[in-house]
Amino acid sequence: MLGTFRNFLKECEEKKASGTAFENMKSTLARMEQLAVETGDISEFSVKLTTGHLMVDFGTAYGEVLSELAKKSYSGNDGDEKLLQQTLEAYENSIKSLKGIPKSELIIPAIQEVVDLGRSGISYPVFLRICEEKGLNKAMEGSLVTREGIVLDIRVATMFEWPLELQKANELLVKYDELAGASPFGIPDSTQFGLERIKLDWKYAPDFHRRDAICQRWDNLFGYLHDWLDSYCSFAPHDPRWASMTSMAVTMKNIKRCKECNPGIFRVKEKIFYDYFGLAWKDIFNHETFLNELKARRIWYSDESLELIKETWEHCRPSADPPTELIRKAEEIHSAKRFKRPGCYQLSEEGRQLFINVFGQEEYDKKYGKYQNN
Repeated sequence: MLGTFRNFLKECEEKKASGTAFENMKSTLARMEQLAVETGDISEFSVKLTTGHLMVDFGTAYGEVLSELAKKSYSGNDGDEKLLQQTLEAYENSIKSLKGIPKSELIIPAIQEVVDLGRSGISYPVFLRICEEKGLNKAMEGSLVTREGIVLDIRVATMFEWPLELQKANELLVKYDELAGASPFGIPDSTQFGLERIKLDWKYAPDFHRRDAICQRWDNLFGYLHDWLDSYCSFAPHDPRWASMTSMAVTMKNIKRCKECNPGIFRVKEKIFYDYFGLAWKDIFNHETFLNELKARRIWYSDESLELIKETWEHCRPSADPPTELIRKAEEIHSAKRFKRPGCYQLSEEGRQLFINVFGQEEYDKKYGKYQNN
């Protein structure tokens, strides 16, 4: 997916491009490359590229670089024909690179209309004048940030049950409609819209960071309790959490460390969690982050395991051991393999249909098919 973008950057490097737009190209592609390393699934990668507006940002910067290069190469009436040709070739290359990429069907038609006008035999000055009079420049600006694209962001947020992302996308849609209504072409000015989008990014950033931090920390607390109780079970010496490839002595040392250290670590992290977020242990299970993750099937532990973790909490203290009854329950759950939530990390039926409508059945089968019966 990134090959075309790399080629565009290489082309500009070979032409000795420089300036702000060229630096934006490099930084945007670097971010794409970073996401490619961090993301293991093609569909998730595509979503991140589109919702992060990286393809749009790269395309905008690429067009500005080509424009700057053209200004350096041609001047006066004699260069008009060559300049028009180069401009149209750049647009045509953009169309080729966008095909097959999510949201491309929202961008390509406006670019194609400009190409068709340029290929109609008119001169470059006339081409520029008609583009301005008909609002084609604005149409292309609007195509980079389309209403349909924002609606797709809303569908993606609905699909993955992300309430904050959904709220933000809905606010962005309202702002788009306001700006479009005030525009003579029915399309928001790209700069003004971009500023509004940045305002929303800043507005929601603290909420996103707080939500992610809270979810990560209560999940870690669950893990300390779950591991501590399981370390007392008969299956512990054969469990990959503690089993060593070198010797049983090392394995038993790992189990001993978990038994002795987890209670102290848990209590310290529990206090830090409360100090930072004002959430006590029992508050977690009524908090919006937990309830949403539970509803969205993004909690790994089964309901039975969660109940056992809750029972374990009061016993997990330094120099203490869990009651025999809890150990027996943990062994029973492990023996029956009931520790994992059935269907965890699966989409809801509504989310499944949305995913298939956006990315297709084949992509859904690749990402979720093998887990369908789990």
